[in-house]
This record gives sequence, structure tokens and C-alpha cells, in this order.
Amino acid sequence: MHIADALQEATLPALEREVLLASLLKKNRAWILAHGEHALSTAEEHTFHAWVLRRKNHEPIAYITGEKEFFGRTFHVTPDVLIPRPETEELVRITLSQLSGGESGIADANTDIVVFTHRFREKTPEVFVDIGTGSGCIAITLALETRYPVIATDVSNAALSVAQDNAELLSVPDRITFRKGNLLKPVRDLRSPFFLVSNPPYIPDAEIPMPDVMEYEPHLSLFAGPEGMGVLQPLIEQAMEHPYCTGFALECRRFQAEKLQEIL
Repeated sequence: MHIADALQEATLPALEREVLLASLLKKNRAWILAHGEHALSTAEEHTFHAWVLRRKNHEPIAYITGEKEFFGRTFHVTPDVLIPRPETEELVRITLSQLSGGESGIADANTDIVVFTHRFREKTPEVFVDIGTGSGCIAITLALETRYPVIATDVSNAALSVAQDNAELLSVPDRITFRKGNLLKPVRDLRSPFFLVSNPPYIPDAEIPMPDVMEYEPHLSLFAGPEGMGVLQPLIEQAMEHPYCTGFALECRRFQAEKLQEIL
């Protein structure tokens, strides 16, 4: 079977089938489209058919291919971690802007998601703390884009393993310290000024996401109580109490950010 035949037979949207085949062959989409006459091996043909079936069953492409681009870099992902999303890239951009005196407040990340930033103290942070690191995309990107060391935490051993693999893959294992634990407990003894960054669970329990999210991504990383505040509020309260936390940048919904402003 040739590439053109495989693409024609795959009953998926054009972009999805091209992305799957490009990942399988370790090429980019432009190469795939320009080499329709390229013959697939039997193994490649079987794998592509299996991947198409998985995608038709709503499995996210990132879990099928095992990778997702974030901030221009490729990260390894598994069903143990959330798939990195464009709005979280905005969380990183706004966090970086805080280093150069960017304004705090609520900024739109997409239609219904915002980045909420706030500064408690005027101390200059010496380290980033990424709570609920998942794939490590936030922590690793901050390490690569700045000179700061990073502490990355998660409650899941499996997620920490994925994040550590990504740190090795992107050559920053010596810049990031990984710790297991909930909220700020892993850094309660930290005695250096730090800036908190997090994309915590914030979806209200009753909300039903799209099937590829609901059926495949880890619910522990998605849902957080009736209003989605079950992690956000204690996280902010612990940050306020920590004498070395200089401020935070959080991804959440606008109504949640407005509720959090009331307790600051």
C-alpha cells in the first residue's frame, strides 16, 4: 500500500489521518503529502490501520502517537497525564512576563479559560514551583526559557515518571527537582522565594467534556468538586500562608478566578 492509498482509505478527517501517518513514519505532514507514491511496509500498514481504529473510538491522537508539541518542543505523553494544550502555553507565556514586571490579574487564554496571576510579596523569586506537573510541560518549558531552577510536584508516581522522562528527553534533568505530594506540602520547607505555577484540576464535577477527554484523560487531573474549586482554593490558601511564595499564575475558569480574588 502507498501513502496516497492509506490516506484515502482512512475514514478520518484529513488532518487527523495525515498527522497519524506522519508520526508513524517520523516525517512531517508536508513530506507525507508530497510522497503519495511512497510504499508502506506491512508492519507500517497494520499499525496505521490500528491507529485509525483507535482514533475512531475517540482516543486522543496524542495518546495514540505518544507525543504532543508544546511551546515548539515535542513531549512524551501517556494516559497517565493530561495532554498539553494551547491555553497552557498561554499560562507559561504570562508566567514569563511576570519576570519582567508584567501586570497581574485575569487574562484570557481562550474562550472560557483564563490565566489568573497575583503577587503577594515584592521579593524576587529564585525558583519556580509547578504544582501538578503531569507531563512536565510547564516545568520543563520554564527551565528551558529561563535561568531559574524548578521544583515540579505531582500526587501520581506515574505522572512523575513521564515528567522525568521528558526532562531527560529535553536535556534539563539537572534543572528540575521532582517531588511527590499534594498541593504545597512538598515545598513547605522551601526557604527560597518562589513563584507558583499550576494548571490544576478545575472542571466542575457535573460537567461532561468531549468523549476523547472524558473517556481517556485522567479524571484526577480534570475534576475538582461542584464548582471546580476543590484544588484551586486550598492551593491559593496554602500559597498565601507560605512565607516564601511571592505569587502565582494559575489556569482556571473566569468565574473561578473572580471567586479567588475575593479571598486574597
